[in-house]
Amino acid sequence: MTMSWHLRGYARETGLLSKDFYIQPDMLPVVRNVLPDSHDDPVLIEPHELSPSRADRLADAIGVLVQPDLFDYFVEAEEDWRVVAAIRASHLDAE
Repeated sequence: MTMSWHLRGYARETGLLSKDFYIQPDMLPVVRNVLPDSHDDPVLIEPHELSPSRADRLADAIGVLVQPDLFDYFVEAEEDWRVVAAIRASHLDAE
């Protein structure tokens, strides 16, 4: 399956997604170092909430600016469902 990872910020006042930064796959070791509980989730499938200091550390590592005073930040994974659908369709065509 094709996965992508994002540093996402949700507005504290509304809870709405307001910031979305793509995390390059080669940065995943850095992400794991920032997340204290990542050993329980080696593929980083679950959303991981970041403290303000961890959000700053990760943002600095991936080269983006964050505003922990305005947003709650999470590392979140996303599957590319178009790829999954194409794989399933090709298997159905083969039958």
